[in-house]
Amino acid sequence: MALALLSITMLASGPFFVNSLTNINKQRTAQAAVQLADTAMEQVRGLKGSSLLSGRSLKATQAQFAGAPAVVKPYLATMQVAGDPGITDVNSTAGADAAISTAAQAVTVEGTTYTENIYVGRCEIYLTKTGECVYPLAQNKAPSDTTKILKFFRVVVLITWPGNTCPAGVCNYITSSLVSSASEPSFDFHRPLPTVLTKLVTFYKDKTSSYQLEARGGQLPNSWSVTPGTLPKGLSMTSNGVVSGTPTVVGSTSVDVTVSDSLKRTDKEPVTFEVLLPPSPTMPATTSSRVGDVVRLPVTAAGGKAPYSFTDKLTVSASSATLPPGLSIDPDTGVITGSPTTPGTYPVTITVTDANNVAGTGTYTHVVSPALTLAPLPGQTIDLGSRLDLTAAGSGGDGKYSYSATGLPPGVTINKGSGAISGKPTASGRFLPTITVTDGSGGTAGQQIVVIVNTDTSLVFTAPTLTSPDQTTVKGTATSLTLRTNGSLLKLSPVLTVTGLPPGLSLNAVTGVISGTPTTAGAYTVTATATAATPPRSSVLTFVWKIT
Repeated sequence: MALALLSITMLASGPFFVNSLTNINKQRTAQAAVQLADTAMEQVRGLKGSSLLSGRSLKATQAQFAGAPAVVKPYLATMQVAGDPGITDVNSTAGADAAISTAAQAVTVEGTTYTENIYVGRCEIYLTKTGECVYPLAQNKAPSDTTKILKFFRVVVLITWPGNTCPAGVCNYITSSLVSSASEPSFDFHRPLPTVLTKLVTFYKDKTSSYQLEARGGQLPNSWSVTPGTLPKGLSMTSNGVVSGTPTVVGSTSVDVTVSDSLKRTDKEPVTFEVLLPPSPTMPATTSSRVGDVVRLPVTAAGGKAPYSFTDKLTVSASSATLPPGLSIDPDTGVITGSPTTPGTYPVTITVTDANNVAGTGTYTHVVSPALTLAPLPGQTIDLGSRLDLTAAGSGGDGKYSYSATGLPPGVTINKGSGAISGKPTASGRFLPTITVTDGSGGTAGQQIVVIVNTDTSLVFTAPTLTSPDQTTVKGTATSLTLRTNGSLLKLSPVLTVTGLPPGLSLNAVTGVISGTPTTAGAYTVTATATAATPPRSSVLTFVWKIT
């Protein structure tokens, strides 16, 4: 029985010991990777900043960055690729034998082979921003004060090694550091007199902030002072030169500022303290537009300090915009443009940021209505003396519709408010009226229909026919068309007139022949009118003459 229990215990302990050994081995390899990375970084720090690029050609560095694994790409994306400025041959591939090699290095520790890659690039940090490397530089506005731009080298060390528990069987460890690219400092204990460097300090009304005055030279520590009561209201200064508070009055004040070092040497200089209104966008009034409309809305800025940048995001770092889909705002000019695609009511927040990275917001409501449309209207054929009844119906837009029409038969009118088209035509013929709906914001939609008014007892055109009078002629080709009526059958002598003919064509009113050579391509709406004075009769023939 004892032997059986012992056997069971040993069998159960086997997986525990195997897992324990696996975890220990994983920790050991990871610790070795960390040690290798720290050692590599210490070697880098042992070099002068000016020596980090020595022996590394630009071409070799570019190839190293391009071939880097995906895991390290986010680090490299913030770095400017740079090579040894002393290597003038643009085709040089030197770098593998540099103090910091561009080639991967293999190191074996306790049977595990580690691969070490060291990447070196330039990095600029703007003190007015987040403190991170800014790149590409073209997309980041550098501060006008060059003392706010810090230049470094960024060094990234990547250690990789095989491991069954890591994704794709490859484990990695990454560390990075910044190394100053400035010349090596030299120490001189005979420091010059202190000098006030700050010339301009900017604050914003009702915003609490602080500013460190800057000086050069002096036997440290330096101390600062101003004549009491000379600073803008709401501000005060400590002896170490920090000006802080919440200013309450907008304006610009010149203040004499004194810096003194520990040897009682002083320098007094005028410093301008300006207090600005915070930037704020000037918003459009509550705006209405329709789906598909072309929109152009200017947003301007007041207060703060130019240049400004604009966004329609709730915060500068937010990813979602507040403008209606299809619209966007130009970050430099503040102009909102585009064509909205989705109906709805959109509360829009516009953020304007000034040159000092101070932001202000404004809001307005943008209402997007469905596109304005006019329901299809059928063509109409009636007899002279009969009543024409037809109703135009708009939809979409802002719902405030008014209706109008051109080219209706005489005797027929349209109701501006209801869109009802009604009346008894007093002339026969073919008409091409255009019906238009307009909404409250000025949007329009329209369509053209055909209305034929037949008659067997009154004057009417017989050629071309009322049902198919449209013509097509090739530009530069001589053509003719004869207009005829039933006037002779009715013992009438109608007078013919024509408007809207294509350039190059004319009417012979005696023969009723339109002739000539068209000179300009296009689609022309031609209206022929026959009028008899005794007894009064009239007929109209409207058709389209295309010149191709």
